[in-house]
Amino acid sequence: MTTILNDLSIIMVLVGAAILLLSFPPAIKISRNLKSLVRRKWMIIIYLMGLFVIGYISFDIILVINYHFPIELVTGCVFLGGAVFVFIIMNVSQHTIATLQKAEDELFERARHAELGAEIGAAFVKHGDLRIQLQLCTESIVKNLDAAFARIWVVDEEDENILKLMASAGMYTRLDGNHSIKKIGELKIGIIAKEKKPHLTNTVIGDPMISDQEWAIREGIIAFAGYPLVLSDNLVGVMAMFSKKPLQEVVLKALASISDEVALGIEQKKAEDKIHYLAYYDSLTSLPNRYFFRELLTKSIEYANRYKHSYAIALIDLDGFSRINDTLGHDVGDELLKVVSSRLLKTLRSSDYVARIYDEEEPIARMGGDEFIVLLQEINNVMKSSTVARRILNELSQAYELGGREIFVTASIGIAIYPDNGEDVENLIKNADTALYHAKKMGRNNFQFYSKSMNETALELLTLETNLRRAIERQELLLYYQPKVDITTRKIIGMEALIRWRTPEGSLISPAKFIPLAEKNGLIVPIGKFVLQNACLQNKMWQEASPEKVSVAINVSGLQFGQKYFVQDVLTALEDANLDPQYLDLEITETTIMIDPERAVSSLNKLKEAGIHISLDDFGTGYSSLSYLQRLPLDAIKIDISFIRNVLTNPNDAAIVKAIIAMASNLRLKVIAEGVEDEHQLEFLREHKCDIIQGYLFSPPVSAEEFFDLLTQWNDQSL
Repeated sequence: MTTILNDLSIIMVLVGAAILLLSFPPAIKISRNLKSLVRRKWMIIIYLMGLFVIGYISFDIILVINYHFPIELVTGCVFLGGAVFVFIIMNVSQHTIATLQKAEDELFERARHAELGAEIGAAFVKHGDLRIQLQLCTESIVKNLDAAFARIWVVDEEDENILKLMASAGMYTRLDGNHSIKKIGELKIGIIAKEKKPHLTNTVIGDPMISDQEWAIREGIIAFAGYPLVLSDNLVGVMAMFSKKPLQEVVLKALASISDEVALGIEQKKAEDKIHYLAYYDSLTSLPNRYFFRELLTKSIEYANRYKHSYAIALIDLDGFSRINDTLGHDVGDELLKVVSSRLLKTLRSSDYVARIYDEEEPIARMGGDEFIVLLQEINNVMKSSTVARRILNELSQAYELGGREIFVTASIGIAIYPDNGEDVENLIKNADTALYHAKKMGRNNFQFYSKSMNETALELLTLETNLRRAIERQELLLYYQPKVDITTRKIIGMEALIRWRTPEGSLISPAKFIPLAEKNGLIVPIGKFVLQNACLQNKMWQEASPEKVSVAINVSGLQFGQKYFVQDVLTALEDANLDPQYLDLEITETTIMIDPERAVSSLNKLKEAGIHISLDDFGTGYSSLSYLQRLPLDAIKIDISFIRNVLTNPNDAAIVKAIIAMASNLRLKVIAEGVEDEHQLEFLREHKCDIIQGYLFSPPVSAEEFFDLLTQWNDQSL
């Protein structure tokens, strides 16, 4: 019996040992989570208390059983029971700890994702610069998602097929290099952008979409996760991360949780930047606008006051720009403004500022805004300002190639110096504008400095402009006529219609005073139409009242010639007056033609085909080209009065007049000399074969009634 009990005891011990061995794997796993056990002190205390109670009860049982059973059997039972107890405890503990560990890991991940979302939100709230915002986003991704590095690309505003790298954190922080630009649809980032679908892979090494496999192997990069940034189905960018550890789907969920926030942040920042840009920059030239410039000027005044500095502002206006818009269209005009902006930036110093200004409240002014304003830093004397102004004028007067055409444009500049010409923004700009007006009045393509006397003149001109507008409405304008005389027969063969303004008080205002003003404010167009219509009607009336039939010459302003329907307006005026086209002579200046030579040739050909005579006015003072002169359908050339005035005293003027007459003769063109005032000038012109003369030697401009009498009496005497 004892032997059997011993054997049974041994078997129990062996079985218990086996059970203990089976308890080792869960025990090892538990030991691996020692840190977790340390974090759970309350759990260890419960285990120890449980084991103590069980051990105490077991000892009591052994004492009781020991009176009835052999000690060998009791020992075996206790060992086997203990082993079973340990086995149960280890497996239950392993399962419990694993469950708790999983719950804790999930809680930790949720905490990290929550922190990630909070940091992303804070980045867009606390910082105004988009690059800084996105850089903080990538840094947060690296920290919270165990990324080796993270990057964000944004769709390029100019090319929607391009992604531009805006932020990079972790192993790589540079924004230049091969990855700075990604084409949508190419490689992994581009495909995510095209398909607008997220992607995760743990096989970067060996992935054909990862172009640089050597890099991946060298750096130990094994995983990639990318997520498209989409807002209202519109692609905004791509967010991506690389890792040296395998990534779980939870990473994609994390990226998804912040993608909308990042996309919305990018779009909001772009919208804010656009609003700021539109508020402070000119959308056409990308130069600062008047509002930005005023703020800059205000700060410059504060700086100048503090450090006793001075500076100048230059207001620049393009001469005849409205004719570019009217003749070639606003698209060409806009291109011209862009080129002018570029030339100004190239001409000025880096410390100077240039802005484009226009009146945003008047759509017409906005369509044709041709004024620029420049802040010239550290300019404390007239000499320095003059040097800069001359450089600007020279640069802007060079030829422009626009729309397949060669265009010439000049500029006028008004300059005001702080603090001499104004101590605040409003006065500085106002005085620069006053100086600009005087530059225009002085013949354009020049610059003028502000002086106090200019303000008085400006007030007079403002009053004059108001009265001129009323004069057109009240029909206070009238025509005078000056005869053109054949130099050989001394007969009147034509006349030039000249505008005059008779005030309600009866006084006459010289056209030299109000015509430049009319050209500046656009009133020259209705004035020119008035001259055209009334001159044709008056000439027809004279022809019906007298057998004498002579042509009437009309000056055409550049602005009037540039009107879209100018040719039709001329033909309509002839038709309304029932005047034969051969008795109308249009005088066009060289400067007007050279604004757009191709269009000028086309318009003049149409007028010539209708039978109208064409004369080139003020010859020798403009920008004409001999090659274009040959192409123009001209009948006559009119020598400018400035050459005739000194033809007897200035050898250079005499030589020019001779050359013009000789050239015209070779081109079979008539030559008209205006401003002939004495017999000596007449004799010089007759000697050199001039054809027609006009001037005070024969008659000043006279009223219509006086001219009719002059026409009949003069020609009768000539007979």
